[in-house]
Amino acid sequence: MARVELRAFGSLMNIFSARGWTFPAEVEIFPGETPGTLMERLGIPPEEVEAVFVNGRVERKDCPLQDGDRVAFVPAGIPSVHRVMLGFYGKR
Repeated sequence: MARVELRAFGSLMNIFSARGWTFPAEVEIFPGETPGTLMERLGIPPEEVEAVFVNGRVERKDCPLQDGDRVAFVPAGIPSVHRVMLGFYGKR
């Protein structure tokens, strides 16, 4: 069974708290799963996620996930200075 380590930051932490998830959460993934499909399956509203990090790098929501990946969801509305420092300013 493949798993990823899942983290969320800022306002997205409310979802973890409300659902009693650990931080980080260990989540099972399925073949072909992506951050986008993972969000959908877990009920995390995609419009609330501005950036996705996989293993410390900004990635698209449709990149394939692998067993052991570290995934982090960053909420929308991060101030511009932090967006630049995190490396997702201007990324789509």
